[in-house]
Amino acid sequence: MTTIFHPVTTLAKSVRRLLWRFRHPVSLPEEIADALGIELSNNLALSELIRKVQAPECLPQRLRRFMPREEAEAAFKMAARRESFRYSSLYSYYFSGGWVEFSLHFDEWGRLRRLYVIHKEIEEEGGMEMPLTT
Repeated sequence: MTTIFHPVTTLAKSVRRLLWRFRHPVSLPEEIADALGIELSNNLALSELIRKVQAPECLPQRLRRFMPREEAEAAFKMAARRESFRYSSLYSYYFSGGWVEFSLHFDEWGRLRRLYVIHKEIEEEGGMEMPLTT
């Protein structure tokens, strides 16, 4: 019985994804959700997405303090833009309301120490630090 509905379900998901692309032509909220290991709906407006990511209860589940650089950077594979520096990396997602960026900071041994989210709606200079569990 599930095989009859499988093509319909797949078609519905494809149509939904196409509609989301009209709202978010470059990056989708689910790409950020996947990178952080949190839940975000693609139906979110950018300001709602920023509020959710800034919320104190938003704890990245996929990233943890002291994880190896390679693992931390792999989480952001869907970013529209990637930049890597000696002790940091910057991953950017583009939305019609501007760039949402994640700045990862590493120690001299290549272990993740800090994570910041940066967007023009975030008042903290240098972005807002997101909490990391160990």
